[in-house]
Formats: sequence, C-alpha cells, structure tokens
Amino acid sequence: MKSPAERARLIWNADRFEALKHISAVLQESEFQPLYASYIGYLELRERGLRKQSFAQLDAFIEQIVSDPFEIRLSVVRHLIAAIEGCWHSWPAPDNWQLPEQAFRRLIGPLWQEWRQREPANPEAWVYSFGNLSHDVDCREVAFLLNPAHPRYQYAHLDGLCRQLNYELHELGHTERILCSPEHFSELTNSVSTVAGAIGDNIADEVVQTPAKLNDLAAAYRNHREERGGFLRELLLLGRQDLIDFPILPARRWFRVLPTFLFVG
Repeated sequence: MKSPAERARLIWNADRFEALKHISAVLQESEFQPLYASYIGYLELRERGLRKQSFAQLDAFIEQIVSDPFEIRLSVVRHLIAAIEGCWHSWPAPDNWQLPEQAFRRLIGPLWQEWRQREPANPEAWVYSFGNLSHDVDCREVAFLLNPAHPRYQYAHLDGLCRQLNYELHELGHTERILCSPEHFSELTNSVSTVAGAIGDNIADEVVQTPAKLNDLAAAYRNHREERGGFLRELLLLGRQDLIDFPILPARRWFRVLPTFLFVG
C-alpha cells in the first residue's frame, strides 16, 4: 500500500511542487513571516499527503488574523495572494490547494465582501470573485468597467469571457447548436469587442481578427431560424467555414505584454 506522501506525489505534478517551494521561500522572506509559519506548515503537510494535519495548520493561520481589524486582515491576505498568484494555474482564479474552502469561507470571502462595501469604486476589490457566493454579479466585469484601461482588469474580464464563449460553443460541432440564447451570445461577443478595444496596441496579432469573427458569428446566430435546420449546417451553406474553425484563445494569448500578477497600489 502506498504511503500518504507517495499518493500525494501521484496526484501533484512537478509544477505544484515547484510552486510550493517558491511560495514558501517568498513568505519566509516577507515582513509577515511570523504570521505565515502555520500557512507554510499547511503547504508542507499538504505536499506530504497529510490532509487532516495540514488543514489543522491552515485553521491555525486563519485563527491568528480572522478577528483582527479590517485593515490588518486586508494587508496580510493581499500580501499572501500577491505571493501565490503567479503560481495559480488559471489567473485570477486560485488553485484550491493553495486557498482551500475553509480559507474562503472563514477569512477571504467575508474580507472581500467587507472590502467591496467599504470601497465599491476600487477595482482591486472586484477583480476576484472572492465572497461572491450568490454569483449575481460578475466581479471581474465590474473591475474592468471601473478601470478599462488597466491590463490587469482587461485580463480578468477577458479570461471569464473566453471561458464562457468556449463553453457555449463546445457542442456546435456535435449538436450543431450554440448552448446559450442568441441574445446572450451577442452580449458575450460585444463584451469581447469592448475589451479588445481597450487592449488597443497591446493586442496580439494572432487574435486581432477574433472579435470581428465572433461578431459575424453572433449576427448569423441572431438571424438563424430553427426551421432551416441546424445552425452548423447553415453556416456551411453560407460558406462561413471560417466561423466554425477559429479558436478562442485563452486570455494570456491576447496580450503582447502580459499584465503583472502582482497587486497594484
């Protein structure tokens, strides 16, 4: 039978182990190092597959600061997220081994809710969906609308849009249909055009034509009538194979120069 450490190494890839080493080194050198001892212990125990013991260390980290004044909690947690953000597989959505559920529920979610109440016009309070339990607001869209010229918020909003579009389109080749309504699809494509316009000269050559193709696809979808048959078939009859095969690349491929992963201001 494999030990917990052996099982952990089967689950965790090399990138995760490298991320753990990097995060631990950064935190040990920081001004908040005494507070991070329990969090570093959590990471090390999690690596070894000792989940129960690791979560006890995470709880100890949370207990140290969860009752502190807002300004202290915000300073510590923002610093922690800045230290680990570059290691997330998908920015700005964290990998759950670094910030598991109890960290969101007990510390980060309530903190971000309070931050938005205190500073509703601060895009940094919205760039993550932390604490957005009802999902009634697209936080990354709010961040972008508050400061559309900033690459950080362009990236955040575009990341969500690309994921949503890829989901809505992933059955087109199989069931011949887009999963959402024409109205919603048009809203998504219009939002992509808005973000692309805000990116401006920083947009990568490989995606320059993507907004126009998405808008053409949205227009064809709005004009489609079910009685004509499947939407994919209609695109082929219209000679618009180009609207079927083009990829919607992930957000990091849209920028000539990627935005920084560190906090601003």
